Formats: sequence, structure tokens, C-alpha cells
Amino acid sequence: MRDPAADEVRDPRTETNTTVHFTADEHGLPPLHERAVAPWQRSFDEAGGDDDLAHVALAECLFGEGQDEDAKAELAEVMANKHFYSLAWCRAAELLEAQGEDEEALQWYAVATDRMSAEEVSRSRRLQQLATGLRRVKWRLRIPLDYIDLLGALGRDEAWEREIELRELLRDPVVIDGQLQAWERTEFDANVPWRNRIIGNDPDAYCHRAERTLRAENRRVAIATWTYEGVLNCLEDERFEGQYVPDGRRVAWPPSRNEPCWCGSAVKYKKCCGGALPAVEPAHAGAALTG
Repeated sequence: MRDPAADEVRDPRTETNTTVHFTADEHGLPPLHERAVAPWQRSFDEAGGDDDLAHVALAECLFGEGQDEDAKAELAEVMANKHFYSLAWCRAAELLEAQGEDEEALQWYAVATDRMSAEEVSRSRRLQQLATGLRRVKWRLRIPLDYIDLLGALGRDEAWEREIELRELLRDPVVIDGQLQAWERTEFDANVPWRNRIIGNDPDAYCHRAERTLRAENRRVAIATWTYEGVLNCLEDERFEGQYVPDGRRVAWPPSRNEPCWCGSAVKYKKCCGGALPAVEPAHAGAALTG
């Protein structure tokens, strides 16, 4: 026989009200959370209590009822069975993630992926799922990624943070480790309004800001230029690192006065960025790259 009160607790669209609690008390029924868990416990007991997926399903229900310690006890049973690459193991780790228990989820993912080879991961969808979870949790915990993590898919948090990092890197060019990274001059195209909202619409002002930064260094440095397509490729590349430029140019700075300017204008350096610079440059636009 169905228990309407328990069904109400299980339905996330319904808010439990005090009338239900009073009615339950009047009839001597068990607390709502016990009645909500009871069907899961019953089916679990009927299955003999040795099904990993049943342990995870019961744990999810217990978490939903605020019985976290009991839920973790159910997950401990799954871990004790050591079916590292099973669907239940993956769901247990993901359930802990959903509860905000990243450090515990990390333990599950790490145990499952320990000593896995890249070849094994590439052949198994389940192992890729585990590697993706490991990468996702490590990123949130600010733990450096290793080669196995990078075989997993890029998580939403990591993708967004990488986009912000790269956007900030190119917004106002700075010299890092002897190299300045900047937008390629040809990317400033008045006929592409959406791109102008991202990188600005004044190539001269942008290149002048970069030139000021270069002059402040007062030493020879390299310049790496980026295209918008290159930025998108980097954001999709699971092995992306800030110093890697997928397309664009690499030039040395400063060029000689009579050489073409580093900015790609095809004008001599002395008559372009190498000449006198305006006192003040307008600010650069800063919209999202992919949003």
C-alpha cells in the first residue's frame, strides 16, 4: 500500500507542510523520513543486501532525508566490495560530488583510476567516466592534473575558469616568462561586430598598450599573437597550457627601426608602434569569449 505522505517527501516539486506532520503524529505513524526510506530499504532487503547499485540507491535516498552518516555507511559497503570499475562505483562517487563531498569523491575516483594506463582508459567508456570525475574533482580542489586526469572530459567549471584566465591574459597584454601574448592585429575587424565586443575595435590603441608594456620591460622578449579561432581551439584542447599558442605568429621584440612593426601592420616599426605613443589609450572591451 502506497504511503501518500512518503510520496510527498520523495517528490521534489512538493513542499511538506506542518499539517502532514500533525496528521502523522495523530495516527502514530513513523516519522516522514523513515516512511520515505522504507520502500528502498524493503526492496534492498529482498535483494539480499549484496547489490552495489541497491546500496547506492539507498544511500541517495538517505542523503535526501538528511541521514548522511547512514548514507555513507551504505557507500562503505560498496567500497568494501571493490568493484572499482562498476556502474555502482561511478554512481557512488558522483553521488558524493552531488553532496559537496569532493574530498571523499576524490578518494573513490583515485582508487578506481590508480595504475590505469592511457590505453585502458581509451578503450573503456567506464574508465573515461572515472577519469572525467577525477579531473572534475581535482580541478575544484585545486590539485594539479596528471596525464590520466587529462584523458577525462573537460568539466564546466574548468572550462569557464580557463576561459576567464585566457581572456584576462589577452585583455591587457603582459610579459610572462619573457613572452608577451596579444591578439593578432587582423582580428580587429570592423565588419565583425560580435568579435569587436570581445576584443575591442581599435587595433592601434591595443597595440600601443602592448608596446608600452614591452618598453617597460627594457629587454628583448618574444611576442606570441593569437587569433580568435586559436583561442577557441585552446579552450577545447584538454592539454591546454597558457604558454601554448595553436596559431598566430611569434616575433622578437624590439625589431630594428626599419623592419616591419611587430604588430603586423606592414609599416616600419619606427613609423608604427616604435614611434611616439599617445598619452592615453582607451580601455579595452571585455566580454566573454564563448558565452
